[in-house]
Amino acid sequence: MNTEPAPNANEETITEGEPVVLSETSGSTETNATEVLSTNEAATQAPLPTDSTSYQSLPIEALKLDRFQGGILIAVVLVGCLVGLIVPMFFASATLDVWAWAVAGCLLLLGLVVYAAWFYPKAAHRCASWRISEHGLEIRRGVWWRHRIVIPHSRMQHSDIEQGPLQRMYSLATLVIHTAGTKNSSVQLENLKSETAEQLRDALTGGRWDMHTPPESPVTP
Repeated sequence: MNTEPAPNANEETITEGEPVVLSETSGSTETNATEVLSTNEAATQAPLPTDSTSYQSLPIEALKLDRFQGGILIAVVLVGCLVGLIVPMFFASATLDVWAWAVAGCLLLLGLVVYAAWFYPKAAHRCASWRISEHGLEIRRGVWWRHRIVIPHSRMQHSDIEQGPLQRMYSLATLVIHTAGTKNSSVQLENLKSETAEQLRDALTGGRWDMHTPPESPVTP
């Protein structure tokens, strides 16, 4: 004999997939707050998105370092060009044609060096980005020839952090990831912020991909 009370016609039937709207009573408010808290916690623990917008660019200090090194190269080449123009003065056989070729060669060499040491680093900085996802560490770089490197978590053996004297001036570091069973035994991600390199190393060592760090400027394709 069925002793269950008949449903009230004034009550709404709630299915399993429908959201529950609670009334503004004290007990319902506590339950609603608990549900909201659980939802916020789930959103906080959710993994980072894996679309192209989650790629992170290198810090602006990386561009400053590249241009600082490029400035040194420009100065060295400029001094070499000046020496190359002065040396023909000590030879009696130096004609106007020799001077013209020397000047043209120096200008051409200096122009190439200025492009490679000052303008090219900006383009390379704009094209370099990285992200950590469930697939592993993904690196994109290259101006004329684009490279996309994916290092699966299962291929990573260990990682090191290297920091040269010039990198210490700008608080930068290089993350070196040693891999197994790949073409190259190690992959370098250069000129990261020091704290970012350490946190990225810890995330990769722990097999995690939910790295929560203040991101650099997001990179879009």
